[in-house]
Amino acid sequence: MDKEIAVIGSGIAGLTTGWLCKESGANVTIFEANSKRGIDFHTLYLDQEDERSGYVDVPLRVMSPHAWPLTLKICEILGVKTFEVDTPVACSWLNEGTWFRSSKFRFGSKLIPWTPFRYLFHSETYRMLLGFLKIYKSNPDNINPGMTVKEFIKQQRVDPLFWKGLLYPLLTTICTCDEKSLDKWPALQIFDILQKIVFGVRLRRIEGGTKALAEKLGKGLNWQSGVCVDDLSEESEGIFLSSKNKKFGPFNNVICAVQANQLKFLPKDYELENKILNSFPYDSGTLWIHSDLRFMPKRKNDWSALHYQVKRDFSNSMFSVWVNPIEPAIAKHDPVFQTWNPIFEPKPEKVYKAVPMERAVVSGENQNLLKELNHLHQLPSRKVFFCGSYAAPGVPLLESAVRSAIKVVHQLGFDPVNQEMAEMCSSEIH
Repeated sequence: MDKEIAVIGSGIAGLTTGWLCKESGANVTIFEANSKRGIDFHTLYLDQEDERSGYVDVPLRVMSPHAWPLTLKICEILGVKTFEVDTPVACSWLNEGTWFRSSKFRFGSKLIPWTPFRYLFHSETYRMLLGFLKIYKSNPDNINPGMTVKEFIKQQRVDPLFWKGLLYPLLTTICTCDEKSLDKWPALQIFDILQKIVFGVRLRRIEGGTKALAEKLGKGLNWQSGVCVDDLSEESEGIFLSSKNKKFGPFNNVICAVQANQLKFLPKDYELENKILNSFPYDSGTLWIHSDLRFMPKRKNDWSALHYQVKRDFSNSMFSVWVNPIEPAIAKHDPVFQTWNPIFEPKPEKVYKAVPMERAVVSGENQNLLKELNHLHQLPSRKVFFCGSYAAPGVPLLESAVRSAIKVVHQLGFDPVNQEMAEMCSSEIH
């Protein structure tokens, strides 16, 4: 008899577990509190709500093949096409001129940051290029695993212009957290992903946006949308889920693929589970999607896909993405921007939407929490499992969510559907 498996949540972790379990012969039911899938719930359609409209992924997702290998491998297996994109950077003083703009040139197999000729007359340019050089030369083997980002920057004497003018705005956007959280982040994780993104091969986007991947992953799964699970109970017949006095089940296993701080439906006797999961830290902020030109350089020639604005005293900074050159679906549309935690709000008439977001962050305690969670999953009687971006080592992104999903599916007795994929994550599932 096929296993009956419930997956709570339809972000990338939930969809990946559902797909892998289905491919291994299980009957899978996805429970999603929202009316639509979680992974592309905030997708913005600019003209009309259909496939012919220009769309914007919210948040915009651009992936490095070196830092997102499993996510891109899943795209390949499912026949979801991806394409290369360039993401040059412009840096400006807030309400002033642009003092740096990046380009890249190839040196062997590496893409090396450089700058257009006219920026070579700015002293700031050389300070930025020296900052890139320092990151490039940083050997991960020489970084103490317990060292924080703040400690690394102090030890390496990183130029404040590079640190505050580019590095922190970039990292707070990648990690969707604030500077205080980033200060405490393990330096080894951050500089590993930074080297892969900055000095690796060209970044990639999914053709058709996140929706294209979500539809392939969700095909053949049973869906219970608009169902907010408020209770989980283990009974002799199996595991049951409840929502507004409606009961679902029995299930052989339940995979909780929601944030670790959204598990209020767990039984009270899950004391150890609650203790571990409630200890994972989260940060929150707002992602604005808008068309306010104040968030781009004053000169149109300075516009870049990524724009960092910083105050002269480095007391505050912000980061905006110019979406049009990255997403072909809106290439000819009026400019669309995404700004994470702006210093000032976009003009109301220029706002498409503002999306409050919570993201897992990493502190020195995370490694111990992951060990405890792994030990919990390995108990012989285990029937309820947890996965998500928080539940795997590294920066909490799509890739870590995928890794945690693969690991949970393996613990259920299923193997990855693709041998190459199994080899890519063998260190985590064995």
